[in-house]
Amino acid sequence: MQKMTIFSSFFTIASALSMPLSVTFAAALSIWTFPNHAESPKAQGDKQEQGKTLMITKGCSSCHQLTKLPAAKGLVGPPLDNMAAQSYIAGVLPNSRENLTQFLLEPQKFHADTAMPTPDITQQEARRLADYLWQE
Repeated sequence: MQKMTIFSSFFTIASALSMPLSVTFAAALSIWTFPNHAESPKAQGDKQEQGKTLMITKGCSSCHQLTKLPAAKGLVGPPLDNMAAQSYIAGVLPNSRENLTQFLLEPQKFHADTAMPTPDITQQEARRLADYLWQE
């Protein structure tokens, strides 16, 4: 049995596809150079954990209820369960992850009468919170 090397593999694939070796090599190189950037389950889990931590450390759980976070027992703001299914944020802003992120950064910009204070969070933290709230 012949030992397959990376080069013999390219030649075999090129022959089977009736493609020049250079085209096959370029295609394989692009797959190797530009991998799929989908996040691993661990990375997604880490982001969820960060969102959960932010809910507690930034004070969100003081005003809001969230079933998946037993520490969130607040009665001032609306419950945050099923956030992805809501039509509007604060009754005025069409609901999307991006809009939720922007609302978290500047709630008074979108709803001047809101009781929600402007939290001391970064853009990335707002994204993590939005991702956490959208996750079922």
